Amino acid sequence: MAIIKIKNPAIDLDAAEIPNLPASKITSGTFSDARIADLSATKLTGSISDARLPANALNSNVDLTNLSASNLTSGTIPTARITALPAGVGGKVLQIVQTVKVDAFSVSPSANTVYDVTGLSVSITPTSSSNKVFVMLQMNNVSSSSTGGPGVYTKILRDSTVLTSNTSGGQADSFDSFCGGVGGGMANNERARDKHHINFLDSPSTTSAITYKAQLVTGGSGYTVTVNRWGLNTDVGSVSTITAMEISA
Repeated sequence: MAIIKIKNPAIDLDAAEIPNLPASKITSGTFSDARIADLSATKLTGSISDARLPANALNSNVDLTNLSASNLTSGTIPTARITALPAGVGGKVLQIVQTVKVDAFSVSPSANTVYDVTGLSVSITPTSSSNKVFVMLQMNNVSSSSTGGPGVYTKILRDSTVLTSNTSGGQADSFDSFCGGVGGGMANNERARDKHHINFLDSPSTTSAITYKAQLVTGGSGYTVTVNRWGLNTDVGSVSTITAMEISA
């Protein structure tokens, strides 16, 4: 028996007349959003463009409670995000700054007068007020033109605060370091020369820029004191340095 097709547009077919329509029969048109309710995320197999995400979806403060450190494969964690290291992890060097002085310093001092060693200072800005700064001063070829052996004494300051002070030997406000006199077999134009080394662990308690510098003071007058040079010999020089390292608390 031949199938008779109904081509009368006056006939209105509803769901009762189409009880088992397979989805494969829907080959054109578009479903409205209201016809697609509660779509499971497991049905999303492609990529969602950024335009489909809310503005705060990627920038909100989301707690990543189970993020493995092995997933951090690039980039740098800002120091400000490392505010409290676990016990036993402190003491890390966070930054190092250094000044290298290659020229000579010379002064004709008055007794017990303090002089800045020009060019031998270094500035650093701590990232936390709890951190410490380890300062290393190395002054080479600290010499005197005198044959009488005057005392030349060195100290470190943070801005205007003296950090290294020793008055037990009768010298005011300084670390005692003797320099002067003519050593055995040493020509007069060489004079005695010394190396002044001071290491100091400072607690500046600030996040503002600070400057560490070297000073010297002598116990006499009427002669010349030099740094980075052999007394009266202008042909022989040296190099001095001052280094500051920020150490995490």
